[in-house]
Amino acid sequence: IHLFLLSSRPHINTLVSDSFEVNDVVTQALQFLELDRLDLPLVQFPLVCADYQADLINLALETEARGYWLDIFRDGLDKFCKVIRDGESNRVHIDKRISLFKRKFLECLALLRKNPFAYGNLTVRTLLDCREQFLAEFDFYDPYLKFKQEENNAALEELPSRLDHLHSLPWEERQVELIKGILGGNIFDWGSSAVVKINERSKIDFGGACELVQARPWFVDHLDHWTKRLKRASIRKMLVFVDNSGADIILGIIPFVEEMLRMGSEVVLAANSRPALNDITSHELRVIVTRVGEISQIVAEAVESGMLRIVEIGLGSPCLDLSRISQDIARECAGCDLVVIEGMGRAIHTNFSCEFRVEALRLAGVKNKWLC
Repeated sequence: IHLFLLSSRPHINTLVSDSFEVNDVVTQALQFLELDRLDLPLVQFPLVCADYQADLINLALETEARGYWLDIFRDGLDKFCKVIRDGESNRVHIDKRISLFKRKFLECLALLRKNPFAYGNLTVRTLLDCREQFLAEFDFYDPYLKFKQEENNAALEELPSRLDHLHSLPWEERQVELIKGILGGNIFDWGSSAVVKINERSKIDFGGACELVQARPWFVDHLDHWTKRLKRASIRKMLVFVDNSGADIILGIIPFVEEMLRMGSEVVLAANSRPALNDITSHELRVIVTRVGEISQIVAEAVESGMLRIVEIGLGSPCLDLSRISQDIARECAGCDLVVIEGMGRAIHTNFSCEFRVEALRLAGVKNKWLC
């Protein structure tokens, strides 16, 4: 349903996001309409080609894929709710709120099984965004906050030894280890049912996660091309879309960023504006980078000089739709010659097959056997 609204409050350059409440309008005879007002004006990412399509698979058209992913979201809901209950700080009527969330999301999945076009496009991204929206509806704003804080603190304690190890390696071996560290860190993804199962058996640490990364060659392995690219010419400016909190950002991405800063690159980190799963937000990232500056002089000096900056994406999603990003990110595209996208949601479920106007590096651990 496309609506053109004239607000009585003159919000200049304000957009509204897709709302899965719109479907209720049909059944309730237009008794109410709910739209989410966005905090920032959004534009298309200037560095993608004109025929940009965010999503890898259109579940509305792929029967087998649709059945698989609807089953995944349904079958993992009990464990998902358990994590929410354990992490949520607002304990008021928590059992009732979880019950209402669970019922509404299951109704949504059942409707999509019968009518995959009920909400328009159906993709893994829209299913994840739908779940996040229903969480917000029942006042679960950031239920992973406790876990993120714990994992950030643990990873920061481990960072000095991680950096010392990397600094001791020869240049080429260090480049390989940095990429492996990003893939290992990306395993710390609370949105993956496989990772949740691993953590149920035994709490995994960064070293154990890196051991889970399969031996090369990987499914898509351009690491040798990457190291040759670094030898050939320096990267003037890179824009990095980051993913998870904890070991992912601190032990995976931060050492990579420090290396690029050492080589003279300007680095811009792009993070979610609002919470989604255990993904790091721009506000949280600023706090972490400040603490990292107490460990790494290179990072501290880069922040001070402006060579390392943080911008917010403009939305809060486990995936990345580059047709709608903040104007701050669009402005940072000036002079950028490398785009880095990290994480399964951002680099595989979305943006896997899109083309960029500059060089691009996609980094993700595939944590789903069917997708492999």
